[in-house]
Amino acid sequence: MIPLLELRDRVHPSVAPAAVGVAALAGLTALSVLGPARRGVLVPACPFQLLTGLDCPGCGGTRAVHALTQGEWLLAIDHNVVSVLLLLPLLTWAWSGWLAATLGWRAAAPRLTPRTALTLAGALVLFGVLRNLPWAPVAWAASSPGLG
Repeated sequence: MIPLLELRDRVHPSVAPAAVGVAALAGLTALSVLGPARRGVLVPACPFQLLTGLDCPGCGGTRAVHALTQGEWLLAIDHNVVSVLLLLPLLTWAWSGWLAATLGWRAAAPRLTPRTALTLAGALVLFGVLRNLPWAPVAWAASSPGLG
């Protein structure tokens, strides 16, 4: 059997981001075909929502991604605006930067500074609070009924 460190030295560095990309595409394909299904069957229920009855910042994210795979942009934004407009673009940018770096392309390497990390964390906490308020200016941010 080949030791893990020797195996790492034998494969091209781009194999890891390529494998993550293939796994992500497989997951998106499964989600597109199967849909979010019933609560707790294909997609586990949100533990925060089960314990508190409130939406966490990620509630509706799976349904939002499913809506995107169906071409339903507005429905995706209704399910979870932060997932659609912030988290998915950030993940895509970080993954593409990782892949570009392993291929030796000169691309802006994704950097998450402490200030940026704190800003993102603060934005998620603020979104998590605002989406649970029942008042008209922010009630739209609540996850529509479904899997959480």
